[in-house]
Amino acid sequence: MHRHLWTWPKSHLVAITGAGISVESGLPTVDDIVAGVPLRSLFQPSIWREQPLEAFHAFRVIVREWQRKRPNRAHLALAQAEIPIITQNIDGLHRAAGSKRVIELHGNLRELRCDACGGIFQSELAWREQLPKCPTCGELLRPGFVLEGEEVRHIARALDWVTEARGLLVVGTELQMTPVRELYEVARRRNVPIAWVRDHAEDWVPYLLGQEGGSDSLFCPGEV
Repeated sequence: MHRHLWTWPKSHLVAITGAGISVESGLPTVDDIVAGVPLRSLFQPSIWREQPLEAFHAFRVIVREWQRKRPNRAHLALAQAEIPIITQNIDGLHRAAGSKRVIELHGNLRELRCDACGGIFQSELAWREQLPKCPTCGELLRPGFVLEGEEVRHIARALDWVTEARGLLVVGTELQMTPVRELYEVARRRNVPIAWVRDHAEDWVPYLLGQEGGSDSLFCPGEV
């Protein structure tokens, strides 16, 4: 791999991240069960319509668990390098690490939203009553993350970032689903060098960014 190390200014890189970057931080995965509710089902609109009490109970457990987690070395390395981040994660760990330019395609756990009036509120409202209501219009709130069948957020801005990038760092995601797959396809069509870190992000990301055992700005195209 060392034969293929290229030097790139960090200001020209963009990172796309998924669940794999947060593994070391100890967050639950979509295959886990939280408060008796399969985590995967919390991303289905039906549970929020048909079982809102159970859904919000699990949501509160998840938020409390999330609040105890901390960014790992991969999050911190990206923040230190000031690399723009497009993430599929809802855990907010990139922001907690200090990253300023972050697009959260699937929303986040920090917020609750009102579909009726469009209001956005802090997730602490979930503790005021079993079924939190919108302070503005009184309708039932919903979590601040994207549910299945809904459009991801800020995809146009994410495409702009990738179009302007001269190097793409993909961490902890297979990019199998559209429209996030389109970000990779745009970079590939432009012949942008792509480094794909699938495992051990806490070791590889600091290394590729020259923060551990390398020069000031290392960038490795290909799969690592």
